[in-house]
Amino acid sequence: MKKASCAYKDDRNSAIKGNQVEDDQPGSVKWVFNPVIRLDSKTESGGDLLNSKNVLLAALNSIQDGVSILDTDLHVRYVNTTMKYWYSISGDFIGEKCYRIYHNRTKPCDNCPILNTISKKAPHLGIMKYSQAGRDIGWQHLFAIPIMDVDDNLVGVLEYVRDISYQYQLEHDLNRIMEQYQSLERRSAAISQLLAQRKLEREQLEETITQNVEKFIRPSLNYLKARLDVNEVNLVESLIEEIVYPITKNRSSILEKLTTRELQIASLIKEGKTSDEIAKALVVSNKTVEFHRANIRKKLDLQTETGARTNLRTYLVSHL
Repeated sequence: MKKASCAYKDDRNSAIKGNQVEDDQPGSVKWVFNPVIRLDSKTESGGDLLNSKNVLLAALNSIQDGVSILDTDLHVRYVNTTMKYWYSISGDFIGEKCYRIYHNRTKPCDNCPILNTISKKAPHLGIMKYSQAGRDIGWQHLFAIPIMDVDDNLVGVLEYVRDISYQYQLEHDLNRIMEQYQSLERRSAAISQLLAQRKLEREQLEETITQNVEKFIRPSLNYLKARLDVNEVNLVESLIEEIVYPITKNRSSILEKLTTRELQIASLIKEGKTSDEIAKALVVSNKTVEFHRANIRKKLDLQTETGARTNLRTYLVSHL
C-alpha cells in the first residue's frame, strides 16, 4: 500500500487561498480549506492505519463539515479545522465553554441541541445561526451525538455541524416566491369575483332597462302613432332603440354591420314604410334612401348567386 510522505501536523490544513484546490463542479459546494492527510513515520513504515490516532485526527480535520467534542459541562475538548475556520478560533481554547468561543455568549444558546443530548442521553439536532466577528454569516445544521462509556454513562457529546446557508436561503426564497404566488392567486380570485359581480349587475341593469322600454316607452310610442304623424314617431322610436342598444345589446349580431343611419332606415323598412315615406321622415332624398337600402342588402348578404332577392322587410322583421 502506497504511503503518503511527511509527518502529520494539525496546522497543515489551512484556509484555501487563491486556486489551491481544483473545482470539479463550478458553482456547487466549495472547499472550506485545503485538505491534506499526512502520516507520521511510524504509520508509514507499516503501522495499522485504523489504529493510528494521527490518521483519525487527520480524517476529522479533513472533513469539510465542523466537528467538535465537548464534555458534559460544555467545555471544548477538540475542534477540527473547519470549526476553527468558521469561528476564527485561535489561541488556547481547549477547556473553554463552547458558547463563549463559538458565539461570544455568557450562557448557552436557546434551544441548544447539545443541552438536550446531555439531558436525555440521546441524539438531537437543530438549526442554528452562526456569525464571525459579530457579523451574521449564515445557518448551520447541528447534530449532537452522545458519547457513552462502558457503563453507559454520558461522558461527552460529539458535535457535527453542517453549513446549510445556501440551502436555507434557497428555501427562504422559495417560500417567499410561494407566498407571492399565493397572494397573486388570492388577488386573481378576488378580481374574478369582482368581475363576476360586475357582470351580474350589468345583466340585471340590461334586463331592467329592457323591461322598462317594453313596459313604458313602447306603449307610449304606440299611443303616439295613433294620434300623431307615424313617420315622425317611428323616427323617435329608432333613435330610442339606438340609445338603448349599447346597454341592452338586444340586437342580432349580424345587424351590427350596419351604420347608425342604416339602422334607422332598416327600422323604418321593418315598419313597412316605403322609400318615399322614409325620405320624408328623415328629411333626405329618395336617392339617399335607395343608396342605403342597397348597402343594407349588401351587408346582410341578401343577394344570392342566382340573382334571387330575399325580401328585405321580411328579413328585418325576423332579425331586427
